[in-house]
Amino acid sequence: MFMDVNAIQPGRDFRKAIDDSIRECSVLLAILGREWLESKDALGRRRLDDETDFVRLEIASALRRDIPVIPVLVRGAKMPTAEQLPADLRELAYRNAVELTHARWKSDVQVLIQALRPYLEAGKEVSPPPALSGDTRLAAGLAQKAVVEATPPANAIGIEKAVLERISRELAAYIGPIAEIVVRRAAKRSTSITDLCAIVSHEIEAIADRAKFLASCRR
Repeated sequence: MFMDVNAIQPGRDFRKAIDDSIRECSVLLAILGREWLESKDALGRRRLDDETDFVRLEIASALRRDIPVIPVLVRGAKMPTAEQLPADLRELAYRNAVELTHARWKSDVQVLIQALRPYLEAGKEVSPPPALSGDTRLAAGLAQKAVVEATPPANAIGIEKAVLERISRELAAYIGPIAEIVVRRAAKRSTSITDLCAIVSHEIEAIADRAKFLASCRR
């Protein structure tokens, strides 16, 4: 998996680094959420209109090389039309998408695995794994849950499994099934249950929802 935030060395042209990494991938997963199309930068401009935006560069590079690009729709996202996309991304509108929903998470992930298998097995010994573009938090979880079967890691403070499961359920109400992986990872660097709740609460965007989660998490 290529993650631009830690795979590009300081001083290197990030455009070339992204292009080099995409050139070597077998398939690219473009993670599209509900706000993906209209997401704004710090100045209030649509990110997809910025020719140097990482996500645009990654997807455009794969489309230009005719690398398979699978749009992965999450949280009720819909496929954009060609007219809604900049010129170098318009081909994305014609790629078959896979939808991941909360209600059908396990079966939807299996559909995605089946979609990936032909690309990865065609050259298993020489082909690199898929690249990911879009929501980094979901991408990291998807990589664990869909491509390699995650095993429950040990946690540093010995929190009981039942407690971890309860916190995961509470968090899932706000961020979906990825909560299980978020909680397990955070438990490895937590010093107490209160600390764990505080760490994972930052995954919740709305302040009011975060407060509700913390109140229920610490019961």
